[in-house]
Parts: sequence; C-alpha cells; structure tokens
Amino acid sequence: MSIQITNLSFSYPSSTVRLFEEFSLQFTEGWTCVAGSNGCGKSTLLRLLAGILHPDGGKISLGEGSAVYCPQECAEIPENLYTAFWSDDNEVRKFFSRLRVTEEMLDRYDSLSGGEKKRVQVACVLAEKPAVLLLDEPTNHLDAKTSSMIAAALREFTGTGIMVSHDRAFADSLCTRTVFLYDEAAAFAGGRDCIAADSYPCGLSKALELRQSAGENSRGEWERLNAKAARERDRGARLEAQNQKARARLSKKAVDPHDHDTQAKIDVARISGKDRTTGDAKARLETQLSRTESERDSVKKALRRKEGFTLSGTDGARPVVIDEAVLQAGPYRLRVPHMEIRRGSKIALTGENGAGKTLFARHVITLMEKAGRAGEILYLPQEIPEEGREAVLAAFRELDESGRGEVLSTMYRLGSEPEHLEGGDGQLSPGELRKLMIALAVRRPLSLLVLDEPTNHMDITSVVALENALSALDCAMIVISHDKAFLEKIAGTGIVIVRDGDEGELRLP
Repeated sequence: MSIQITNLSFSYPSSTVRLFEEFSLQFTEGWTCVAGSNGCGKSTLLRLLAGILHPDGGKISLGEGSAVYCPQECAEIPENLYTAFWSDDNEVRKFFSRLRVTEEMLDRYDSLSGGEKKRVQVACVLAEKPAVLLLDEPTNHLDAKTSSMIAAALREFTGTGIMVSHDRAFADSLCTRTVFLYDEAAAFAGGRDCIAADSYPCGLSKALELRQSAGENSRGEWERLNAKAARERDRGARLEAQNQKARARLSKKAVDPHDHDTQAKIDVARISGKDRTTGDAKARLETQLSRTESERDSVKKALRRKEGFTLSGTDGARPVVIDEAVLQAGPYRLRVPHMEIRRGSKIALTGENGAGKTLFARHVITLMEKAGRAGEILYLPQEIPEEGREAVLAAFRELDESGRGEVLSTMYRLGSEPEHLEGGDGQLSPGELRKLMIALAVRRPLSLLVLDEPTNHMDITSVVALENALSALDCAMIVISHDKAFLEKIAGTGIVIVRDGDEGELRLP
C-alpha cells in the first residue's frame, strides 16, 4: 500500500516555527528507514502518519487498512498483549513464538529487561496485522542477539513499514529505501527554515554515503560555476576599460573644429563600427555571465560542517595495566585475565546484555582512581543520573568565555546546534549531555576513554560525527556498543565477554 503526503503543514502550538511546510513525500510497500538529526521531525512524522497528531494543512493518504505506531518506550503493557497471546489464530500467535515470548513473561512484565519488553511490544504490534507499521528507534539498548531476533520477525511483515533508526546494521538488514529529513536552512545556502526530505533507493549506510557524495558534488559544482563567473566578471572589467578607451578615441571633444581630416576619420570609424569590437564582446560576455550566475544559483550548495577534535598531551600517556581478577556482582562472577592497554589501543568490548560489560568498565575506572589517575580518564556511562547532569552543566558554566567557546565548538563538530546551551538553561537531551561531557573532557590530557553505549540517544548525524572524531584520536579507548557499524569504524581490537549462568569470562583476541 502506498502512502502519499501532499503539501503537509504542521507546527507545535508552543513553537513559533513551522516544522513542516508544503511538505510532500511518498512511501511504498516494504521497509523504509527515516533518518536525520534530532529535532528534524522524525518522530513527529510517524505520529502524524499514525493519526496521533493532526496536520495544520495538507493531506495524508493512507488508503485502506490500519496504521500502528510502536514508540521507543516500552514501559507500558501493550493493550492487546493478553488477547493476542491467547488468540486462536495461529497467524497471530506465531509472532510471540518467533520472538520467544512465553506465558511466564506475561505475568512479570514490569520486571522484564528492556530487550524482553521490546520483544513483547513488537510481537503485539505485528499481531495486529496492520497495513502500515511505524517503529520509532526499535533497537535502542538492545544487544545484537535481540536485534537480530526482532529483525527476523519484522522481515515477515508484508505491508508498508516505516522505522526511525540510527542503527545502520539493523536498518540495512530490512530497509530498501531511506528518507533523510533535514533543516533546509542549516543544510543548504539560502534554504528555507523548515524541514525537507531526500529519498534514496537503498539502506541507511549507502544513503549516508550517497548524501555525503552529493553534498561534496554540489559544493564542487557551485564553486566551479562561481569561479567561472568571477573570471567572466574580470574579463568584463578589462573589456569595459578597453571600451572606454575606444569611446575616448571616437570623441571629437578634443579635436580642433577646423581639423576636418581628423573629424572625417572619426566619422568613418563610427560608421564602419571598426572600434565597436570591444563593446560587442563585452555585451556578449555580460549575457554569458548572467547565464553562468543563473546556473550557479540553481545549484543547491550544501553547507560544509567541520567535524572532529584533537586531544592534547597524549604523547606522555601511560599504559593502563589490568591484573588478573574475578569480579563479583551478586552471584555472578566474571573472570578477567591480565591485560595492558597502551596509547592508541582502541578496544571494542562486546557481549550479550547482562554479561558484565559495564561491570568490567567500572573495574577499570576503579583501578585508575586507586592509582591516583582519575584525571586521566573519561568515563561516559550508559545513563547519566540527575546529579551527574547538574555537575556537568555546572562545570560548563564555570568556564570563562574562551573555554565556553571551545566547548561549544567541539559540540558543533559532534553534530550539535548548541546555541541554547549558552543560556545555561540545562534543557539538554541525553544525547546532547553526552556530547557536552566529551567536549569538557577533551580539554585536558587523557590516557583512556571508556565509553559505555556512547551512541544511545544520539541521532545518525551525531553518531557519524562522533565515530569520525574517535577514529582520528590516538588516545586509548574501550568502547562498549551494540552498534556494529560504529565499532567497525573506530575499534581495531575486539574483546568479548561470554556468560554461562553465574560464570562469565572476558576473552582476549
């Protein structure tokens, strides 16, 4: 079933800016990924399609059939959980089997892990057999095994599927089309102050490559035409100077009225047009210049955004030595072998949820603190508590003007539009808060970065900017992430934690 959006207009009552204006887009059957920066209207678009929000103008045509929206959050028990699970229809019940949802899980929904709740939630929306299925960040906080299970179930959906996702591996496994939403004014010179969309007939990873290539090509074409126009203007100025000399030669003002021979020669030159050559050439050049400038102005010049940052003082970074140990968390025991992390080591730490990845990360931090090296480490936890948020914002406010400018510049290079931070109102999203922590930390010499799911709550623009920045650093780092594409870009070594019941082992390559 095809979905047609025609001349859509929408703005939130609390906003003075129109988010969508004369916005048109089409979705066809199969899976489409919707990507873009935070605030560009991805979730809003899904809610408009689901009928949760209503447009100010324009039309959304879904055709026949229902549209079901599956939000990021899964704390609430799905309304159809029990009726769908106990349905007599095997085509309904099969999704619970595919996603390994058991009767026992129904009785303890509140105590289920995030991954288990997401499996239940997805099974319930598939059980409704909608014509249109709308998923908002379906893989947040999920390990690779759970993501793979959900992808396999979603692959059986035969309607029109639209997902908002920054998980490239997950989106690529399902989506054959990608829609990228963006603020036109921030993306292109002379763009409108509203959201626009570009569509690509491929998965998210390829779409990002095509988008980057198109941006480079548009800048190159604009700069080529601008340089051509500059050359034509320079040549026009030279011809104008020559034309003025020619007009001076044809002037009789300085000629003696009684010098009939000279006046006759000037008359002959005027009639023959002998000295009109430069004037005609200039007129032709002005026409060409107008065409060149018109062609240049028709090119949508993509604005270039600076990325990346550097760390100072890493030349003297000392290695981090981790002795063999057994880490305890309740009944669970994690065996850690002896290892040494040297400058430049970039380690991807993987394993299923609950295997002890965060347990190991905190062990490393404790060792550094006991060695008096707390100032040499940046630890970015999965979730930042409220007191941690306040401490980060306070550290930013205490900086002088130069320091704040440096931090804001780093945040911009990580994909943020941090103007509102300058007011110090503290209204930062979790993703923006993570970037602020990074921007504050990289101002000092660091020996080790420990990043626990750093891409959680980040949009794809910020994820790509962060991975580009981290891949260029020579600082040692341990990165815990379920984002396979992110790890492949930045990490050179992989270590994995394997759990069997109450026993776990960290295995080196």
